[in-house]
Amino acid sequence: ARCGDGIVHLGVEECDDGNDNDADGCLNTCRLAVCGDGIVERGREECDDGNDDNGDACGNDCRPARCGDGVVQVGVEACDDGNGSNTDLCLNSCDRAACGDGFVRAGFEECDDGNLVAGDACTASCRRARCGDGEVQLGVEACDDGNDDDTDGCRNHCEVARCGDGIAREDLAQGEEGFEACDDGNDEDTDSCLTNCQLARCGDGVVGPGEGCDDGNEDP
Repeated sequence: ARCGDGIVHLGVEECDDGNDNDADGCLNTCRLAVCGDGIVERGREECDDGNDDNGDACGNDCRPARCGDGVVQVGVEACDDGNGSNTDLCLNSCDRAACGDGFVRAGFEECDDGNLVAGDACTASCRRARCGDGEVQLGVEACDDGNDDDTDGCRNHCEVARCGDGIAREDLAQGEEGFEACDDGNDEDTDSCLTNCQLARCGDGVVGPGEGCDDGNEDP
């Protein structure tokens, strides 16, 4: 009696098909073929690498590794959660979700336009653009300094500060071009604040409150 004679010897052999084909259900060692024996069984297995490493190219179910099988193929996939959702931590491409990938991660991102370009409707941190976020939204905002100080060069509604807007700008030193001593938001030149945002004074050439005349010089 010997393995390969076509007769199964009980207690010694599991099978004996009498041939030397190792890819059918019975191995040449007279053992039944199983996933993990290192031999691809025709019609039943797509691969068989003979190991129990589920992170290589051949899974422990004797199927080739693929994105979406729920097993991370080492060196090939960053993740694999085995589902069809693109809004969780792992994309369907088996890449980890990140701002700029074009998919809105639920609970973490407000938007994701597929780029990290500042100035559009979705910021580089995947938040919806808004006045006060520190990024100038092109075509929508004139400025955005990201603070709530309404006396600097950028107003809280994201418009550039200007003389006549009703708020005296305080971030420039006195005497520096653009310095505002006052800003009453009107075009009246006969009150205490002139239209150039300077305080009315005797000698400024404008007849202001309490003045009978003002010729703009200091001659008596």
